[in-house]
Amino acid sequence: MKNNDGFLAGALLGAAIGGAAALLFAPKSGRELREDLNEELDYWIDRVNDYTDYAVERGVEMYDAASEAGEDIRVNLKSSADQIKRSAEELKKEASKEWDHVKEDLNQSKDILTAEIEDIEVEAKDEFKDVKEEVEKKTDELLN
Repeated sequence: MKNNDGFLAGALLGAAIGGAAALLFAPKSGRELREDLNEELDYWIDRVNDYTDYAVERGVEMYDAASEAGEDIRVNLKSSADQIKRSAEELKKEASKEWDHVKEDLNQSKDILTAEIEDIEVEAKDEFKDVKEEVEKKTDELLN
């Protein structure tokens, strides 16, 4: 597109120079020459204004397209960020539930182990008492 714009500008400039040269070398009176130059100048001013209008329109179109694309990108990024935030919150809730289950399981295991230790302690005391009584009985038998 840039090459086309440069070509168009060069063509316009070349045509203007060629038109001005043709008018200057044509055998005409001063008044006719001035009128022709004014007409040629008006023609080229109109062409330059048309080209300027075209360039401004294209610039506005490009600006609008870029603005729209930027807005689309902004909306998409916000949507993605919101989705990631929701996913992170869901993961946090799930992790919290899992942690609660783990704590509950640990507390149950602790209670079970505590009960088993108490049972073992009672059994050990009973066994110790039985052994003590037997030792005392044997000692009494040996001494008597």
